[in-house]
Formats: sequence, C-alpha cells, structure tokens
Amino acid sequence: MKKPFITFLLVFAIAFGAVAWFNIEKINTNAAIAKSPVYVLATPEGITKKTKKGKVTYQVNFSYSDAGATYKKDSHWFDTVEQAEALASSPVQIAFATNKPADAVFKTEFDQRDPGEGMGSALTTAGMIGFFLALLGTAVLLYRVPSLRR
Repeated sequence: MKKPFITFLLVFAIAFGAVAWFNIEKINTNAAIAKSPVYVLATPEGITKKTKKGKVTYQVNFSYSDAGATYKKDSHWFDTVEQAEALASSPVQIAFATNKPADAVFKTEFDQRDPGEGMGSALTTAGMIGFFLALLGTAVLLYRVPSLRR
C-alpha cells in the first residue's frame, strides 16, 4: 500500500506544481497589464494549419510592434478555416504591460478576466486539477508498472 500512495503523492506534487505555476503566471501577467496597460493593433501574418490524427485545426498568427521591436502572438486553435479567416479579417488588439511587451494577451481575453482572482483561487484550482490528474496518472502508472502495486 505504500508504493501506490507514494506514487499518488509524487504525481500530485508534479501536477499541482505545473498547474499552480501556470495560474500564477497568468494572474501576474494580468496584474501587470492592469497597472500600466498598452493596447496596440495586431497585424495578421497568416493562418497555420495543423493536422493530427485526421483532425484539422487552424490558428491565426499575429504580429505587433512596440518601440521598434516586433513581437508575435498566436490565437487559439479553430476547427474551421472560416473561423480563423473571420478573426484574421477583423481588427484585433493586443494588451501588454508597458515594461513587458513580450508578455501579451488578446484584449478580449484581458477584458474577460476575473479581477478578483488571486493566489488563493489559483492554488485551490491547482489543488483540484492536480488531485484528479494524480488519480488518473496513478491509475495509469499502476497499470503500466506492476512493481508499483506492491
């Protein structure tokens, strides 16, 4: 019984750390943008097509400039090329902090954020997601590696 529990704790620690780091980075980026926001218009560079296991998805690639430097920002993946073309044809704004133009988010995503989200909610979310990932990961590891079952 000791090995499955240790396996669960190890997988939980890794999953919790990864999810918490991602959430905290998102909160810090949004907080920095909220303190000194800069909004610029993004220029569409093209559409990337990705095929994986027979499923085709599309992503719009944007570029924006600040103080003579050019930065890139990609959209999320779309199921149809029409959705990607619609985003590419409409004006899109990028939001970033004055001192960090490379850490940018789309203005629509920045406007939809929860301003009350803090460290507690980030860690609670990481704990819940980490718990379920640890359950799943432990089950898979115990199935694949029989020596961990003892």
